[in-house]
Amino acid sequence: MGTVGTVVALIGTLVAVDAAGAADAPPVSASAIPATPPPRPAHAQRWTALEARQFWTKERMAEAKPLPDAKPTRARKVSHPRLHGAVQRPNAGGPHTQDLREVPMDTAPTDTPTPSAAPTPTDTSTPEPSATPTDTPSPTATDTSSASPSPTDSASPTPSPSPSPTGSTGTSATSSYFGGLPMVGRMYMQTSSGYYFCTASVINSPHHDIVLTAGHCMDSRAGGGSMAFVPQWTAANPQPYGVFPIATDSEGRSRVWIDPRYYDRGHVQGAPWDVAFVQLGARSDGKQVQDVVGGNNLATGRGYVFPNVTLVGYPGNDPQPLTCTTATTQFTPTDGTPGSYLQIACSDYRVGTSGGPFLADFNPQTGTGDVVGSIGGWDTGGPTADISYSSLYDADIQNLYNAAVAGSAPARPNVLPSASTMTHATLMASGYFTPSPSPDPDKSDLIVRWSDGELTLYRGAGNGRFDKEIQLAASNTTWTKAVSMTAGDFTGSNTYDLMVRWTDGSLTLFPDVDATGLHQQITLVKPGTMWQHEVAMTAGRYTTDDHWPDDLIVRWSDGETTLYKDISASGAHGEAQLNPPNSLWTHATTLATGDFAGSNESDLVVRWSDGELTLYPDVDQNGFHGEVRLRAPSTLWTNATVAVAGNFTSTDNWPDDYLVRWSDGQVSMYQDTGTTLGTESVLVAASNSTLPYNRR
Repeated sequence: MGTVGTVVALIGTLVAVDAAGAADAPPVSASAIPATPPPRPAHAQRWTALEARQFWTKERMAEAKPLPDAKPTRARKVSHPRLHGAVQRPNAGGPHTQDLREVPMDTAPTDTPTPSAAPTPTDTSTPEPSATPTDTPSPTATDTSSASPSPTDSASPTPSPSPSPTGSTGTSATSSYFGGLPMVGRMYMQTSSGYYFCTASVINSPHHDIVLTAGHCMDSRAGGGSMAFVPQWTAANPQPYGVFPIATDSEGRSRVWIDPRYYDRGHVQGAPWDVAFVQLGARSDGKQVQDVVGGNNLATGRGYVFPNVTLVGYPGNDPQPLTCTTATTQFTPTDGTPGSYLQIACSDYRVGTSGGPFLADFNPQTGTGDVVGSIGGWDTGGPTADISYSSLYDADIQNLYNAAVAGSAPARPNVLPSASTMTHATLMASGYFTPSPSPDPDKSDLIVRWSDGELTLYRGAGNGRFDKEIQLAASNTTWTKAVSMTAGDFTGSNTYDLMVRWTDGSLTLFPDVDATGLHQQITLVKPGTMWQHEVAMTAGRYTTDDHWPDDLIVRWSDGETTLYKDISASGAHGEAQLNPPNSLWTHATTLATGDFAGSNESDLVVRWSDGELTLYPDVDQNGFHGEVRLRAPSTLWTNATVAVAGNFTSTDNWPDDYLVRWSDGQVSMYQDTGTTLGTESVLVAASNSTLPYNRR
């Protein structure tokens, strides 16, 4: 590139993580499900039922430990003497999601050697149950028989009755062991440190394949493909209904839906959304989980107080689940955790019970009820074993369920770094550089040039998430000389290109940037030209003679603003002056392109030096055609340091989401901006900042 030097593209490591997302649907207060299943996008199952069955042997399930709750503060739940004496809770593991980018599970199961558990190509696991509905699971009180019964394959298997209470009393209702319910079981997962489980339950759904558990069980583990659900596990009969794999996408990432606010705000500030819905794949005989074991109805909008709720969960390493029936009350924390929660006083619900269902209107004959809560929420379920909590099942939970049923793209944990790191994001550009995983619709990606010259691509995953971090260039002196940066499809190949203006006044084009890096560099303008006076530029579709976003708007140091049309690898092919040199436009600090008016033509958003934010709709070679004030002059908005626009969310297909990096490193996205500034979503939160958290 002349004096600027040669750019070497270094391909970085792709970090895959998964998560979930809430759809925008009206609140629902009923437990009914649609009569006709809504269509769901097809997805490629990378983790099959046979693989899950071969991997999750009886020995591995016995080796699994309760997943430690990632509680940032407070003492852990106290364990009580049970069948095996004092069961000590494992130490909590894992960083806080609000502090660090979490490393997800392995995307494929690894074979950790054990004396008795080594999967082989031959299916040697316990055979799946017969489809003949003749026998039900043995209704013994302790389920200690060594024989494996032949379970029913009907939609509503008979639950095992509860034994006499054996738990501690005190102020909590006494819990007791029982043989379990067919629609409640263990959710198994593998991490780098071993095998773990939480409690999960089947929720009635149109596709018969949804289970419910706690968000904190899944938020940092949904990237892997080695998870499976085992209904009505007991030590004596560990697979009475077989093994159901977690459905995966085209990259092997689990189909898990968690409200994006839980990812962004962490286990404390995100406690009101500590819920996860998970899509299961069919059993190895092709049957869906709800068709085999039945399910419970999701019930939202019914409040906090219930006279009788049955609580089910798998505590510690005990051989059977616990049950307890008592009333719930409303609990409002005073420790700074937002929201209010369902509270239930049942003894001995230790680690492992997270995700266990709160069943209202429970019918002991059918073993079914309405799920009005699940262990989680405040303090990831509570600091002691004898009182448990649940997030309120409101419209947000219903919307999350609706998203899972529809198969919408799950929100995923953001891999954007902390605010302190984001203060070094000096240039940004948005565009379509790498596809989102199938079947998720493709969303805009983000390229960041850091102050040390590193160039990073963040893959867009919808719902304002960026789920992979790809290094395009390592830190270097060349890219510290980049002054301005924008992206468009200048070469007409349906993959976006990166345009860069350098300190020496040269302008270069990097065509078809993708996840494998930068491939070529084309000099459009040589060094030592008038382009040394370029202050800001942004690319889009400002002319209608083709459908490519290949036009460029430039603001010069004297305030002149120019539109260059149909830029290609051979240069610009037309120039139009939008306004002559003037003092007003010398105050145009940042430029961003999007389709905020929804007319299939690009609009320009300008942030001025006094903090005003202005929209210019449908700019073209004939000039400006009106203006809309999105934000009045404001001291706050003078801190909006870097801004881009793109299609970062799943609500529509318009590039109308306005993304801002603030002076303190916080990143805000204003979703679906139009003639008014859209709803703010904080993607990266600044700590100890003098600026407010919400910024409008």
